[in-house]
Amino acid sequence: MINHIIDKIKSCLPDKYKQLDIHEPSFQRKDIDNVAKCIESTYVSTKGKYIDHFTEKLTKVTGSKNILLTNSGTSALFLSLKTINIDSCEVLMPSMTFVATANSVIDAGGIPNFIDSSSESLNACPISIEKYLKSIATYKNKLCLNKFTGRVIKALIVVHAYGEPANLTAIKRITKKYNIQVIEDGAGALGSHVNDKHIGLSSRFCILSFNGNKIVTTGMGGAILIKNKKDYESIKHLISTARVPHPWKVEHDKAGYNLRMANINAALGDGQLSRIRSILNNKKKLHSKYRNAFHDNKYCFLHEYNSSIKPNHWITNLYLKEKYKKYHQVLIEALHKENIMVRELWKPQHLNNMYRKMPKSTIVNANKHWKTGISLPSSYYK
Repeated sequence: MINHIIDKIKSCLPDKYKQLDIHEPSFQRKDIDNVAKCIESTYVSTKGKYIDHFTEKLTKVTGSKNILLTNSGTSALFLSLKTINIDSCEVLMPSMTFVATANSVIDAGGIPNFIDSSSESLNACPISIEKYLKSIATYKNKLCLNKFTGRVIKALIVVHAYGEPANLTAIKRITKKYNIQVIEDGAGALGSHVNDKHIGLSSRFCILSFNGNKIVTTGMGGAILIKNKKDYESIKHLISTARVPHPWKVEHDKAGYNLRMANINAALGDGQLSRIRSILNNKKKLHSKYRNAFHDNKYCFLHEYNSSIKPNHWITNLYLKEKYKKYHQVLIEALHKENIMVRELWKPQHLNNMYRKMPKSTIVNANKHWKTGISLPSSYYK
């Protein structure tokens, strides 16, 4: 069984390799030249033409009219949460997410409240969300309260896990009933679409990440897609250390943050964003190879996608069937011996020590996905 799965994975990958990681960046000569030009210009910090170029290209790719670049996706999420003021409030989020989602809530003064994934996807399940809210929520003075903790349930973070768009339409029908705000965590979902529209356009905030392992990388970096101009202006001021514009005076009107993307980071990502269609096409081809290799496989499978969504295929995940989940760690270890550096999925956050005592729904599916799922090498192989 183990050798069979390894052979199937190898059939989708380059014939010759030293080591295959989950996702490696791909740079061309133009990317390196852009960085060199940025250094020569001396504008390597928070001002420069590459900040403008990158923002303009991101506007074309996503369709969002209000975009701010940040020094990380985590910062982008933190700023979004600070803007809606979650201080001492609960924020619903999938347990199946990267730790930065939960950390951002803590950093912004809130309390994570974990919910389960769908049985057919890593994303949050609308039916489960509604069932959970019916069991814990009460409504008072236009606020949704957790009747067991007494705290306001202020927001829900919708994570588009590994680049697969969540069922936002169904989720928003529920959150509207309970007056809960929605923030989209699209850290790995640049280039993902629902009904031919890029994720993140209907919510007050959607964040993206340009970390080294993402579809497009700036080394470190992120962005906030912002629906309202007022929020855009407020956050733009806040992330610029709240400095009051003036030709020579250095004054600030509140305690702000220095969380902007640097020009040199934007220079690295600028060329990649220009070839985003080619990048996404290569990702789709690799995903198709994996899907064909494991079609009707006895031991494992890939999750199916709804026809209305177009994921960016950032990471392809493979799942062992229930009967064979006992071989999960054995398979991972065997693949590592072949220098195919697969990983477990994100450990569900409610299982991490610092979050064990946080409120949560009954979580079954996220645990199952974690114990059976393996993230496959998903770089730009042709």
